[in-house]
Amino acid sequence: MTAARYDITIDQGSDFALRLTVKESGIVKDFRTTDSKSWGARAKFRKTFEDTTSFSLGATTSGENDGIVDLSNDFDENTSATAGTYVYDLEIFQHEENQNPGTIYKVTRILTGNLTLRREVTRNG
Repeated sequence: MTAARYDITIDQGSDFALRLTVKESGIVKDFRTTDSKSWGARAKFRKTFEDTTSFSLGATTSGENDGIVDLSNDFDENTSATAGTYVYDLEIFQHEENQNPGTIYKVTRILTGNLTLRREVTRNG
């Protein structure tokens, strides 16, 4: 599966949430634990692909047979990031149950693109 491209904008100092439904060959992805393997999600953004400084985005799977992946950024997260344009990606991964991530068995990048972080005007300080 090739990652879909989707550009997002986050207003610094505001909550951000994006809910996705992941499908494989038209069938909703099953994120339930099977054979002691669980599914997780992870996402980061950085100024360039080579940049060593990265910022996390909240990414979680539902743990159900509904294909739901939530991407989020709370209003008080990543305030140290300078406003501007970044690159990001979102991956799902299968790992040993009770280890997060522990031993990883499979990784699929599902989303990638540019992330624009817009500076807020109304803020503390």
